[in-house]
Amino acid sequence: MLADRHDWLSAFSGELVVTMTIESAMRLTPPPRAVMLRTMLAEVGRIHSHLSFLSYLTDDPQRLWSVVDRIREALLDWSGNRVHPMLNRVGGLSADLPAGWRLPLDDVRRLADDLERRLEADGRFRGLAVLDRGDCLAFGLSGPVARAAGLDLDRRRSGYLAYDEVFSPAPTRAEGDGHARLAVLVDELRTSSDMVERLLARAAGTPGEVGIRLARRLKVPEGEHWSELEAPWGIAGSLLVSRGGSTPWRLALRTPSFANLSALGRALEGTPETAIADAVATIGYSVGDADK
Repeated sequence: MLADRHDWLSAFSGELVVTMTIESAMRLTPPPRAVMLRTMLAEVGRIHSHLSFLSYLTDDPQRLWSVVDRIREALLDWSGNRVHPMLNRVGGLSADLPAGWRLPLDDVRRLADDLERRLEADGRFRGLAVLDRGDCLAFGLSGPVARAAGLDLDRRRSGYLAYDEVFSPAPTRAEGDGHARLAVLVDELRTSSDMVERLLARAAGTPGEVGIRLARRLKVPEGEHWSELEAPWGIAGSLLVSRGGSTPWRLALRTPSFANLSALGRALEGTPETAIADAVATIGYSVGDADK
């Protein structure tokens, strides 16, 4: 429950990385169907997060938010929860894929095309807030921020979950500016939609359980246990320290947004105040807030 809340737009990744850490510590292997559905849900979360961030680029926000809401409602219909999916359980998922479950993937692709045209016609973000490869390494930046600077640290390439079968990388950029970062997000709307579509098709023809029956109180082996994955904004990690009991002694989360925000001052060095004010106003704040 707590892991969902450090990134509300990609809650599934937050809960997944903690679950994977516990499973790794206990040497548990979820059923193949659960692994497949987890991979799909991780990419659905990436689409949901990217679309939400890109919403201020569109000239038809009602259409975009309609798609975002349909994705969110589909996740909540699956889980039965009100705010966050909370579908992960140690050993698998809390529920199987509902019959007839659908996502508006064609609408996502059409939105990606529209957002790409809008971005290419808008030059405000070119040369703005540059973070190059060296900056990414110095600040521990990953995900779309690093890929926009030509540094591909995508953990999905390692083949965890079912990514060894379906991973479709988006092209990297070299400029490292705001335009390149937004372009990476748009590209990943398409690649994530493709992966989700393939995984949905496989799930339809792959029956099986989605969880392992376990005792209500789990005891994780003593020691330090670490797992990481590719969340929508970069590498998310979980450090679990156990003393062998049923309650963690310590749980620490490595969140990509924390690292990304640490580089904000570096990104804004040399940026004209007028450009900052314009960007801040674009995302819905008053121009006066740019000074803050």
